[in-house]
Amino acid sequence: MKILHVLSSPHLGGAEVMCLLLAKAQMFAGHDVLVHLMEGGATQTYAESESVPIVLREADKQTGKRDYWNELNRLLRQTVAGFKPDLVHSHVPKTNLVCHRTLPELKIPWTATIHGSWKLYAYSPSAVKRPLLKPYLLLRHAAGDFLSTRSASRIVAISDYVKGQLLQIGVSRKKLRVVHDGLPFNPGTISRDEARARFNIAPDAFVIGSLGHLSPVKGFDLLIDAFARLAPQFENSMLLIAGGGVLGDNQVRNLLQEQIDCSGLSKRVRLLDTLDTRQGFLGCLDLFAVASRTEGFSLALVEAMQHGLASVVTSAGGCLEAARPGEESLVFTSGNVGHLADQLRLLIKDSELRAKLGSSAQIRAQNYLTLNRCAAEYEKVYEEVNSITLT
Repeated sequence: MKILHVLSSPHLGGAEVMCLLLAKAQMFAGHDVLVHLMEGGATQTYAESESVPIVLREADKQTGKRDYWNELNRLLRQTVAGFKPDLVHSHVPKTNLVCHRTLPELKIPWTATIHGSWKLYAYSPSAVKRPLLKPYLLLRHAAGDFLSTRSASRIVAISDYVKGQLLQIGVSRKKLRVVHDGLPFNPGTISRDEARARFNIAPDAFVIGSLGHLSPVKGFDLLIDAFARLAPQFENSMLLIAGGGVLGDNQVRNLLQEQIDCSGLSKRVRLLDTLDTRQGFLGCLDLFAVASRTEGFSLALVEAMQHGLASVVTSAGGCLEAARPGEESLVFTSGNVGHLADQLRLLIKDSELRAKLGSSAQIRAQNYLTLNRCAAEYEKVYEEVNSITLT
């Protein structure tokens, strides 16, 4: 099968990583795969590092909005004409809209994956800076998810949570499918002692960690506040947060660092830059936390599970479907700092429960949250799309 994936953002987030890993898995399965990129940047660099074939076609943003969108449509038609795909797979709102505007007239079947809830835009930097924009942004992105996927043959949500959010705005239940993300199993080869030496952490310290781009939706401010409540009780505890700003924007990083400094915990809470998790970050942790205000799924959580880490995860989103409550994780009520602190405290104090959840998490990551399982489920979705086309 000839599969054309479509991506737009230069920012390398979960949607971009998942798309490129899926493309690579499909190549190994014998499919002819190409990724159409609308912008260069970190996504292009990652694609090249993974040896995923790409075609970069950038439209000129200085030409005006109408001309810019017409150019995006024209460039996608150009790629389709040259590659002649059997199916197109779009991965982000912008590419969904371009596919919706372009592919029906070409009679090319396409699938859209929705990698997160439209509700996350309530916590975008724009909404945080100008709260009065929040209702507009929610309406705009909810309508966008509905309108831009109307002509898709199938719409894939990465969790039941995201599926539920799409049903709320009227997306066709008949078209919706759920495919949980998965990653190649890589529990790391760096020892705990070596990992701690790399990050200058004492062997007897208890380290809580989190990972993700520094955006308000990730709730790192909540995690810092929760840790501040625990710090006096657990004097050897530390908190590590790793991640970079979206497209180099350091505003959130600066706000988080100010919060840390004001709490008097600058020696025990560290903000690290974007890093390669294979270099030991997860290996030096005792506990992982996902404090997001909403989260479609979480590849960072899957990586932590691969390392055998127990986790405390947000109630708002698909993390509960990856690390199930009471089996691989404990859950806190999204936005509730006190509940987050309580759940962290429980796992700090109960080493037996922490070990049990961590062991179960690693088994689930190895047996279910895999890239091969994810790719096989997408294969079934593609078969559905092709059967529709043939009939």
